[in-house]
Amino acid sequence: MRSEPAVSSQRLHRAEDRPCIEPVQLSGVAGVTAPRLDLERSATGSGGAPRVPVRIKDLKAKDFRAALAGGEFSLAYQPIVSAATGAITGCEALLRWQHPFLGPVSPADFIPPAEETGAIRPIGAWVLEAACRQAAVWPDFCRVSVNVSPVQLQDPGFADRVVAALRASGLAAGRLELELTEGVLMGDVAVALEGVAALRALGVSIALDDFGTGFSSLGYLQRFAFDRLKIDRTFIRGLGEARESWFLVRTMHDIAHHFGMAVTAEGIETEDEARMLREIGATELQGFLFSRPVAGAVATALLSEQAHRLRSGEAGPPAKSSDHPVP
Repeated sequence: MRSEPAVSSQRLHRAEDRPCIEPVQLSGVAGVTAPRLDLERSATGSGGAPRVPVRIKDLKAKDFRAALAGGEFSLAYQPIVSAATGAITGCEALLRWQHPFLGPVSPADFIPPAEETGAIRPIGAWVLEAACRQAAVWPDFCRVSVNVSPVQLQDPGFADRVVAALRASGLAAGRLELELTEGVLMGDVAVALEGVAALRALGVSIALDDFGTGFSSLGYLQRFAFDRLKIDRTFIRGLGEARESWFLVRTMHDIAHHFGMAVTAEGIETEDEARMLREIGATELQGFLFSRPVAGAVATALLSEQAHRLRSGEAGPPAKSSDHPVP
C-alpha cells in the first residue's frame, strides 16, 4: 500500500507505554480462552469453534465492527501544555481497545490490520466524532488533536466526514487539529495535497507528527502547508546526553519557525528536558512529566480547574493529574 517510513502509521494512536498484551502472549491467552468458550457454548447448546482470533494479525473487518458495536474502543486524552506558562492548551486523543477476552490490545498491533481490512475508516470516524464531542464541552482555549491514518486521508470523502463531526458536536473548526505522520503522505501525494488543502480551508489545523523520523521531512515541508511540527521523543531523550541531539532539535525548531509553524516537543519525561526545550524555543510540551493520558472526564476536570484559575486571576498551571491516569 505504501513504502514503510521509519515510524509507521502504527503511531496513529500510540500506546504511551500501556502495559498491553504482546502478540506472542496473545496466542497463549487465546489458547486458554478458546476451550473455556467451547465449554460455555456447549453448556448453552451452541457449538462450533470459538471466534476469538489466535493472533492480532488474524483480525478481520467483522472483528473490528463487533468491537465498535460492543463499545470496546475508548479514548484517553494526554494534555499538551504551553512551554511558557505550563497551562494546558490542547489534548491529544489516543485510542484504546479493551478486548473482552484478550484484554488491552496495543494500537501498534491492531492499527495495521485495521488499515489492511479497511476497518480503520469506521474506527477513525468514531474517533473523530467522539473526540469532537468531548472537546466541545471543554473551554475554548483547549484544542483536541486527532491522529489520521493514511487510509483516511486518501479517502475523497474524508473532509466531508470532518465537517459532519464538527457540525454534530458544535466544535469550532479552529479547535480541531489533525496529526499526520509521513506515512500519511507517502501514498498518492496529489490526493494527500488536495486533502490537506481541503482540511485547512475548513479552518482545521494540521500538524506533522514524528518529525525527523522519516526520510523526506524537509521535502514535505516544501510541498505541504502545516500549522504545527511535533518533534519525536527519539530526539528528546538524548538532549541532556549528547550535543548532537540538542543541535538536531534546535535545527528542527528553526526550520519550523522559518516555515511559520508552531513546535510541540513530545515525550518529555524530565525537568531538564523541559528546561532545554524552553531555551530552544519550543511552543508546547507534551509527555509524562506533565500528565499521562487520562479519561475524558479527568481531562474535563483539569480544564475546568484551569478555567476557574484564569477567571480568578490566579497564576500558574493547573495541578497535575495522577489520580486517574489511563496508561
